[in-house]
Amino acid sequence: MNNKAFSLIELIVVIAIMAVLAGVSALGIGLVTGKPAESCANKLVTAVQSNRMTAMGKLDAHIEIYEDANGIWVKEVVTEVGEPDRVTTTRIGDKGVKVEYRITGDAEGFWRPLGDESNPLILRFDRSSGAFHDLSLMGTPYEGKYCIAIRCSKAHTVMNIKLTYLTGKIALE
Repeated sequence: MNNKAFSLIELIVVIAIMAVLAGVSALGIGLVTGKPAESCANKLVTAVQSNRMTAMGKLDAHIEIYEDANGIWVKEVVTEVGEPDRVTTTRIGDKGVKVEYRITGDAEGFWRPLGDESNPLILRFDRSSGAFHDLSLMGTPYEGKYCIAIRCSKAHTVMNIKLTYLTGKIALE
């Protein structure tokens, strides 16, 4: 007998295999699209901690965090007496990663979008204690205000960075 049809068992096995492959690929895609946000948050924490160490090493230093069409950038500005500013700019986030921040006095759940190079988030540390300075380098309305959180997100991945302004502590949550 020449039977060229599929049996019910063969059909169920093929459907089960396809379902498993679809689930694995969906999980893989979810992990890949969230990875840039995780990477951006880790690089940002490293940059802020490094700047804190530089400032506590008795140099005047601050970082500027901004966004442009190519991604998220951190500019570290170090000033030594009698020397020109030393500026280092590093891309920490890919295009499509969203970075937002909160400052003291913001309502719970309110996040400010990151500005461009002419309007960056500027973080500066006190040289003696390592605590954050207020955001006065950003202009008058920010005097007496402190950045308390930064979040990096892409797709369904959200990475929160908590900043404790009194101590200068930085924690990735």
